[in-house]
Amino acid sequence: MNWEAVGAIGDFVGALAVIITLAYLAIQVRHARDAAADTNRLERSKGVRDIMLATALDRNFVETLTKGLNLSDYYEKIGAELSMSSDEAASFDWAMLYWFWLHWGQYASTTKASDVEELRNLISIFYSNPGVRLCWDNSPWAKPVLEKDFVNFVEEILVDSERK
Repeated sequence: MNWEAVGAIGDFVGALAVIITLAYLAIQVRHARDAAADTNRLERSKGVRDIMLATALDRNFVETLTKGLNLSDYYEKIGAELSMSSDEAASFDWAMLYWFWLHWGQYASTTKASDVEELRNLISIFYSNPGVRLCWDNSPWAKPVLEKDFVNFVEEILVDSERK
């Protein structure tokens, strides 16, 4: 074998190594981008949940938001359905929104089948509660603003639960 053939084989192996390295780096960049997007989504969900929980726990803030967002009629309706005052209904609704956004965050970042099954079971039981279901079906800050894939996921589970 002559040195030119050895050099050509070396060039080929070197080029192949560069291609494999570039492919590996492209995969790693994609995974890093997906992880960053997942972290961003979870942080956004956490921020929304924090404000919702703070709202549920602070009567003055509930009153301010109720007036500012023109939700008085909605809370009167929810309160009448649940035998609560409109203030209690407002706090309850904001607490339920906390849970809806928490579940959305879990749904949006879940990758394992066992996690999806756990979330499916939780939604089946929790959202079937009449008060929770009332907020899920009527809140202006639940289905209308959450990601459509998540809303469809929940609705599918609720339909399946009703069939049982």
